[in-house]
Amino acid sequence: MIWPADLEQKLGFDQVRTMLKNYCLCDLGRRNVDDIAFASNQETINRLLRRTAEMQAVIQKGDGFPFSNYFDPEEYLSMIGVEGGFLEEEAFHLIILSLQSIFTARNFLEKGKEEYPFLYEMSREVKLPQSLLRDIQSKFDDTGKIKDNATPELARIRKRLNEERTRIRRLIDQVFRQASSEGWAPEGVSPTIRDGRMVIPLLAEHKRKIRGVTVDESSTGQTIYLEPTEILEANNELRDLELANRKEVIRILRDLTSMLRQHLPDFKDAYYFLGLLDLNRAKAKLSIDLESKLPHTTAEPALNWVNARHPLLYLNLRRAHRNIVPLNISLDRQQSFLLVDPMPVASLSV
Repeated sequence: MIWPADLEQKLGFDQVRTMLKNYCLCDLGRRNVDDIAFASNQETINRLLRRTAEMQAVIQKGDGFPFSNYFDPEEYLSMIGVEGGFLEEEAFHLIILSLQSIFTARNFLEKGKEEYPFLYEMSREVKLPQSLLRDIQSKFDDTGKIKDNATPELARIRKRLNEERTRIRRLIDQVFRQASSEGWAPEGVSPTIRDGRMVIPLLAEHKRKIRGVTVDESSTGQTIYLEPTEILEANNELRDLELANRKEVIRILRDLTSMLRQHLPDFKDAYYFLGLLDLNRAKAKLSIDLESKLPHTTAEPALNWVNARHPLLYLNLRRAHRNIVPLNISLDRQQSFLLVDPMPVASLSV
């Protein structure tokens, strides 16, 4: 039991939480900051302190540890868990990048387990097979879009799409050149897309000079956008191919989401590890700012502070270019109480 109930605010630890959150790279770490609680078990305290100290060393050495693409997949977990559901390409792109960071960190700590044993202990919880990442990556390009050759069917559809777009462009350019030469089109315009269909801009007064369907018009009504009869069928074919493309992409995304679903518990554990990395990075960054050192703990009821500084006071005075006056306090069984007078700088040890 913590007494008084507002002890955290009295100590200023609520402000320390805020600073830690500001150092976090994603919501995974920030939620871990919210979960920080006072601890009294020496083994637990030492483990947490050593993790922070090891992460501090990692940061200061700059050995290529991954500190980018930290991502919280929380909003996608429900969709992954639904049979038949699928994530969109943008979500998979974020997952790919963050899984790369997770596996890079795990492999780094595997190689450095003697130097970073407490961080390595965290990484051992990552059971997600790295082959899963490779299988997902194989379907995407570097921009996070499904590759043309992700499946033979998608390759066939996209080849047809490119051919049809080229054919439509050739046809519409022919019609537009005629309209421009006759003065039927506004100056400085070109064929464009309206409602997913290739059209040509025409002056409204000449809209009957070319056979076709009016798809749209300008806000003033002076320009109309015409789909010439020559490309009507080609546009319909293009629309059918685009729908087929989307259908095949969804099928691929559904299969990939199903792969994640089969590994969902391990998937969550992998991101739990990433959240711990984010938390310990935040602690380490703050400890570097505070010029903190790893403290020595003891199971005995004793306290020995040498040149101790309150972190908030230290940071505030440093911003003001002022020096802090450190404290030296020693308490043990023989001298177990410290009475602090509310009057300025008056204190008494008993």
